[in-house]
Amino acid sequence: MTDINRGIFSSLIRKPIPLLLIASLLALTGCKQKDKTYKQGVKPEIMISGVNTETVKKYEKFEVKLALKNVEIQNPYDPADIDVYAIFTSPSGENIKVNGFFDDYKGAGKWKIRFSPRETGEYKFRFFVKDGSETGESSVSSFISIESEHHGWIKPSVKNPHYFTHDDGTSFYAVAVYSPWGNSQKVFDTYVDNGANLLAIWDIDYGGFVNDAGIIENKLGQYNQEKLGKIDSLLSILEKDNIKLMFAIWPHDLFSKTVWSAQWKENPYNKITEAENVYSDTLAWNYQKMKYRYMIARFAYSRSWGIWELINEMDGTDGWAKGHHQEALGWVKKCVNYFSENDPYKHPVTASFSGGFEEYREPLYELTNIPNIHLYPAQGWKLKYPGDTSRSDMYNFGWASKRFWDRFEKPAIFGEAGADLTYYKPGTKEYHISYHNQIWASLTNGLAGTPVWWDFSVLMEEDWQQLKHLSAFVSDIDFANLPYKPAEATGEGSDIYIMDAGDKAFGWARSFSNQSIGKTRFTASKPGNGNYTITWFDTWSGNTVKSDEVKSVNGKLDLIVPEILGQNRDIAFKISKR
Repeated sequence: MTDINRGIFSSLIRKPIPLLLIASLLALTGCKQKDKTYKQGVKPEIMISGVNTETVKKYEKFEVKLALKNVEIQNPYDPADIDVYAIFTSPSGENIKVNGFFDDYKGAGKWKIRFSPRETGEYKFRFFVKDGSETGESSVSSFISIESEHHGWIKPSVKNPHYFTHDDGTSFYAVAVYSPWGNSQKVFDTYVDNGANLLAIWDIDYGGFVNDAGIIENKLGQYNQEKLGKIDSLLSILEKDNIKLMFAIWPHDLFSKTVWSAQWKENPYNKITEAENVYSDTLAWNYQKMKYRYMIARFAYSRSWGIWELINEMDGTDGWAKGHHQEALGWVKKCVNYFSENDPYKHPVTASFSGGFEEYREPLYELTNIPNIHLYPAQGWKLKYPGDTSRSDMYNFGWASKRFWDRFEKPAIFGEAGADLTYYKPGTKEYHISYHNQIWASLTNGLAGTPVWWDFSVLMEEDWQQLKHLSAFVSDIDFANLPYKPAEATGEGSDIYIMDAGDKAFGWARSFSNQSIGKTRFTASKPGNGNYTITWFDTWSGNTVKSDEVKSVNGKLDLIVPEILGQNRDIAFKISKR
C-alpha cells in the first residue's frame, strides 16, 4: 500500500465506514476485502419470532418477525453484509422472492418480511439468511389466503394499455393531487371526501406529517427509521381509504447544487461524488440499489403503494443542466430495470421534466412505464386561439393528452400542473374555470388520470367539488377492459371530445361561441346502425340532466344538448348501446 493510500485509510478509520465505501476504497487501492471466517460447521440460523396473522386476506399484509443467530452484522441495511430473504410459493406454484429488512423504528430492532398474497389458498414459505459465505434457512411454514374486498396494486392494463388496472383486473382512473409536504389528517380527509384516489409526495425534509422527519437516506447506507415508520403509518391511512401513493424517490432538489431549489448539501452522496456526476457514479449507484432494495422490501407489499417516481424534474438537476444527458437517461434505464427485476408486485415506474413546452422528452417516455409531463402553461405554452385564453388553455391539455395517446401505448399522466404557473392567478374565478376545463379535456382525450395538481394548498373548496364530480362520472367507466379510443366528432361553435369503445362511449363538449351549451348540435362518428342511450351530465353540479334515445344512421349519431339551468358552457355525456 502506498503512503497516499495509508493516508486515505488513516483519515477514515476514526469513524465507522459503510461496507460499500470500504469495498470501494479497497478496490481503488488494489486490496481485497477479507472474507469472514466461522467455526467449522457453524451456520447462521433464522427463525420465526412472530407473525401478524395466520389467515391473510388477498392484498393485505402478512408480516413475519425473524430472529437471527450466529451472525455478525456491521450494517443491517447492506445485503453484502447480511442478506435476509424469503421464498413464497403460491397456490398456483409460483415462486416469489421477497427480501427482508431491518426495522428499528422507535428502537424496535426487528428483522421483518412483508408479503401480500394475490391468490387464495395455501402459501408456503421458507426464510434464508446469508452471512459471509454461509447460508442458513428455516423450515417450511404456511399461511392461508382468503378472499377480500380489495383490488390490489395498479399497473398498465393488458387489454387497453393506455389505462391502469388493479391487479384483479378492475379499472383505475387516477384522480390525483400532489401534496409534496405539509401533510396532515385534514389533507387525507379532503382526498376521501372528494373522491381523490392518488396522493403524490416527495422524499424531502420540508415538513408536515412524514416529511418533518427528514429524508430516507440521511447517512450513507443508513436509513432514517423515523421517516420510514411514518411512511408505514401513511400507507395504513391510505389503505383504509383506497388511495394510491406516487412517491418521488429523488426530488430534483436532492440532485442539485447549482440549479433551482438546490439541496445537494442534504444528500449524503455529496461525500462520494459531485452533484453533476451522480447519474454515472458507480459507488452512488451501488448505494441506490441498497436503498431501492430496502424500500421495496418495506413498502412494496402495500396495495396503496402506487407508482415509483424515480426523479421529479430531471432538468432541475446539475447532471442534466451540465450536459450529462445520456448518463441521466442511462441512469433512468438502470433504475427501471432494477425495479422491474426486484419489485415482486411490479409497481409501475415514472420520471419527469419540468413544465415547459420544450420539456417533452420521448426518449424518457420510452424507458418508463408511465409517460409523464409536467404541464405549466406559463412556461412557454402558446395560445392556440390568441383571442380566447380559456379555450387555448383547455386546448393545450387536450392536445397534450392526445399526443401521448398517439405515440405511446402506455398510461400517460401529467405529473404536475397548476400552481401559479397558469394563464390565470390562483384564487380567481378564471383559475377555477381553467382547472375545471383542464381535468375534463384531459379525461376525454385519453389521459390515464387527472392532471396531478400542484399542489394541495392551491385548490379551493370549489375546485375540490369539481374533482368530486369528475370522480363520480368516471366511477363506472371500465377504462382498462374496453377498447376506448378517440373518436371523431363535430359541433356547432363548440369543441367536442369523445372516447369510444363500440357499445359504450363517453365525452365532453364546451362551447366557445355561446355562454350556454344548451341546444347545441353535435355529430359523432358511430360505425354501423344501432339504437343508443345518451345520458347528459352537468359537470358543474354533478347531476344527471336527462337521457335521450338516439339512432345511429349511416355511421353517425346526431345529438342535441338539452337545456341546462344556468349558463353552462360545457357538458359531459355517456353513450350506451341499447
